[in-house]
Amino acid sequence: MRRRTAILLLLIYTMGATELDQLLRVPLLVKHFVIHKSENPGITVAMFIKMHYIDRQLFDGDYLEDMQLPFKQADDHCLILATVVPEPLVTVYHETPLLPYEYNLFNNPYKPLLNGGNIFKPPRV
Repeated sequence: MRRRTAILLLLIYTMGATELDQLLRVPLLVKHFVIHKSENPGITVAMFIKMHYIDRQLFDGDYLEDMQLPFKQADDHCLILATVVPEPLVTVYHETPLLPYEYNLFNNPYKPLLNGGNIFKPPRV
């Protein structure tokens, strides 16, 4: 019983979260092939697949039926994963001591040369 329930839940999940639900449309593919086969007895399965999946899609009388075939349109699937972060077992509080700020203001007697061109003189003998 548990195995059947697990398989059922897995199937429900994969059908809802992936494109595997497109496989449920395979009977529509067979039915559509039978319709094409009755209209053109010389059509093969490969020609049918090429006509509907590889060649450019024509806007003909059965366009809406063509769009119902499996893997013709992408379904909007949203995979939502809930992540639960457990509360920590131990909370550690680490207080950093406040260090006093020291402001060193220097009374610098150095004053730059007002005439900066004096340092670029050629050497004297």
